[in-house]
Amino acid sequence: MLGSSIAFLTTIPIKGDIEKLRRNLWTFTYTAVVIGLIIAIPDFVRQYAGFDIRFLAVALYMAVEGINHIDGLIDFGDAFFAPESRKKEALKDTNTGAGGIATAILYLVLLYHTLQLSNAIQIIFAQIAAKFSMLLLMVTSKPSWEGMASYMMEFAGFKDVFIALPPLIVAGYLIGLNSVYAIAMTIVVVLILKGYSEKKFGGINGDIIGSANCITFLSSLLTL
Repeated sequence: MLGSSIAFLTTIPIKGDIEKLRRNLWTFTYTAVVIGLIIAIPDFVRQYAGFDIRFLAVALYMAVEGINHIDGLIDFGDAFFAPESRKKEALKDTNTGAGGIATAILYLVLLYHTLQLSNAIQIIFAQIAAKFSMLLLMVTSKPSWEGMASYMMEFAGFKDVFIALPPLIVAGYLIGLNSVYAIAMTIVVVLILKGYSEKKFGGINGDIIGSANCITFLSSLLTL
């Protein structure tokens, strides 16, 4: 099951079963530990070898996660800045507009600088929070239309949320009080995306879920 989650959420070339994954979405946060460890490699090098190569962290982030989530953020950015009458159309449009480009640039610039100031446990925690926000959004919202998101959400339930909590709790314990603020920020991000998306698009799709991942990852790092 974890292998299916890794295959779906990362670029790591392993085989996965989408049917198993959509019935076990709790694996998201456990996969996040793997992703976080990879992104945190530059900080491990800094701590144990004395070389500060944290400027490579954002490159590792994009290498291990691919561009699917960032692409979702770009589409959401296009829709957010689009006129009221074209928001839903902009979210579906495969072409990239100025709003999406501006959103992506701002995100990557902030992420680049934030990752250089973050230590390994903070990065791992932020990744867990990011994947938890995706899961929480899928469980508490409804699909805007038929597609991959609606397919993945069919069996999503609060059981997945509870089973997904241990990595978040353990990483939060290692960080301390600041993790409480980061978790609160995660919930705020989910509530805002849920409310906005249901009002403007009638629900969520894969782009909104991907946006939750990106926004929560960055906001958690900024909070910590």
